[in-house]
Amino acid sequence: MRLMRRRAAAVAAAAAVAATAVAVALPSPQPAVADGEKTLAWTAVHRTGSPPEHPKEGDTWAVYADLKGPSGESAGDGSAVCTVVLLRYEGVVAQCRYVLRGTDGTLVLESMEDRFGRGPYRSDAAVVGGTGAYAGAKGEVQLTVESRRTLYHVRLR
Repeated sequence: MRLMRRRAAAVAAAAAVAATAVAVALPSPQPAVADGEKTLAWTAVHRTGSPPEHPKEGDTWAVYADLKGPSGESAGDGSAVCTVVLLRYEGVVAQCRYVLRGTDGTLVLESMEDRFGRGPYRSDAAVVGGTGAYAGAKGEVQLTVESRRTLYHVRLR
């Protein structure tokens, strides 16, 4: 009986060590900033375009904007094209593609956004590619869409 208890205790201890090793090996929910990661902060000041006043599923709109750097300096231009994919009582769900044409290359972003209420609307977008200095770019963007501007916090990896 004593031998069985020792074996059970040994098995339990081994299982605890294994579980700890697996937990340590799993990625954390908040990844650490990696070396070589690049961040960009841009603001797009809208010049043309706006969503339809009474949207329906399938409606599309486009926006053209001047792109500004973190100190307000000119950084290029950009556009967004969004399509309403779902109409709900609180607003719309839109699928959007953003093209940000900076002075050293272009970034292309994709997102699915809840545009509920009056805004501002916050969402995450994926960097799906780029040209020039951003050729083959991958990463994530936190964006905030306001009435006449869009704020981009870009993390490239």
